[in-house]
Amino acid sequence: MNKDRRNIAIRTWFTCGFLFVAACSSDRHTEPGGSGATIDPASLCVASDCGEKTVLLTIPSAENLLFADDGRLFVSGGTNVFEISRTGDGYAATPLYDGSCNFTGLAIVGDVLYANCFDGRLYAAQLGAHPALQPIHDLGLGAPNGLAADADGALYLVNGPLSTSSLPAPKIVRLLLDPQDPFHVIDQSDWTSAGLLGPNGLQIHDGAVYVSNTGLGGLGEIRRYPIEADGSAGTGTQFASLPSVPDDFSFVGDEVLVAYYGTGQIALLDADGQPQSSTAVFSFSFPSQVKVGKPPLFSADDLLVTEKGILGDNSSPIGNRLSLFRRKPGA
Repeated sequence: MNKDRRNIAIRTWFTCGFLFVAACSSDRHTEPGGSGATIDPASLCVASDCGEKTVLLTIPSAENLLFADDGRLFVSGGTNVFEISRTGDGYAATPLYDGSCNFTGLAIVGDVLYANCFDGRLYAAQLGAHPALQPIHDLGLGAPNGLAADADGALYLVNGPLSTSSLPAPKIVRLLLDPQDPFHVIDQSDWTSAGLLGPNGLQIHDGAVYVSNTGLGGLGEIRRYPIEADGSAGTGTQFASLPSVPDDFSFVGDEVLVAYYGTGQIALLDADGQPQSSTAVFSFSFPSQVKVGKPPLFSADDLLVTEKGILGDNSSPIGNRLSLFRRKPGA
């Protein structure tokens, strides 16, 4: 079986509910590299009866999205990382890498954007007028995926859920950056692998690492690992049991927006991980990430969704796009 057919088969298995996942953070609280939203989660429309989807841009194998504090929007995908800008009545996507790579997780520390790629390397770019990604560190991992930074500037990333070049090795890895040189990683360590079968998305919230995962006792879950005072991983616990294979997610205050890759939905969970609302099944083409909007490009009650589509397919109309989910007029 060639690689593209194998990847398509993998994604198909997941939509049927198998336990292996394909791969490819208070109302006023914000996370490092988050959307910076200050909206009450209860005011969001996360249901098909109140909201409607608009496709904004074609993004091959759209994977993750991240707002900088000033509202700049970056989206990763199967060929590049793109900055999204307004152009007339529409939007434009400018690639940040002079080449092509299957990019996944995104994080911002200070004025530097970091991106994981499935070539096994960490990339970085200074957030000036024209960011240019360059590889800065060989991770030695087969599936570097979800990425986030803690309040001290350490990076945490997921290896998983499945590599196309090596056997699965599910774990969370921690990177320490040189305080004098943000383009230099001074330490890489395996942070934890406890309870992880198919980790995918990763976010940091309120002193803990949260990871979407194929659950050992269910179809999908989000797990929580406290960051201890010495930087080590605390005991992992299940924050949410999910009815679908999840991809990445994001926090809105203490509540969570999550992309259900397997059933083509986005959903809102409360602060205890309980489901509050969701869009209709297959209302999105295999979504991989969802975040609230941020001015000036979007309103704080907009939802931005990356629709990945089928793994290995960067060009079909199934996914491969960035979409906006907005409340219907009068709803």
